[in-house]
Amino acid sequence: MPVAWGGGRENPFQIDVERFKWVFELNLFSAWRLSQLCAAEMKKSGYGSIVNITSMSSINKSPNMSAYASSKAALSHMSANLAHDYGPMGIRVNCVGPGATKTAALASVLTPEIESKMLSGTPIKRLGEVQDIAGAILYFAAPISEWVSGQVLFVNGGGVQTLD
Repeated sequence: MPVAWGGGRENPFQIDVERFKWVFELNLFSAWRLSQLCAAEMKKSGYGSIVNITSMSSINKSPNMSAYASSKAALSHMSANLAHDYGPMGIRVNCVGPGATKTAALASVLTPEIESKMLSGTPIKRLGEVQDIAGAILYFAAPISEWVSGQVLFVNGGGVQTLD
């Protein structure tokens, strides 16, 4: 696949089944398999925290995002269900859902017009930084969140950012 990340704008009339499956392989099935592998080790100690990275796209409705958005929605739902499966073993499963964050993926599609529109719907008037997302991941990984499982924490400056 030519794109290095699991997202993108796809024309729903042109995306083929193989590309759609690839997006799910990357965004859902890989997290499911890693969760299985991690949970097997965490079960031995009776404690663990799995943090999956979903997306605001999992709840937004945007054109040309059917593969990516549905794969991230499935990841959020899978994580909530795995929280029930792994919880009795002391393993928590949560998701962090980044909003528009300054990454190479966003830079590849961001225009000044899109950024302006995103910021108009964002109370904290800036795009996210990688450390904003890292802070949410650290929260879920730390013992301070030991009674939190099956949740999605959207880190988005209080707003909803879309590419349309």
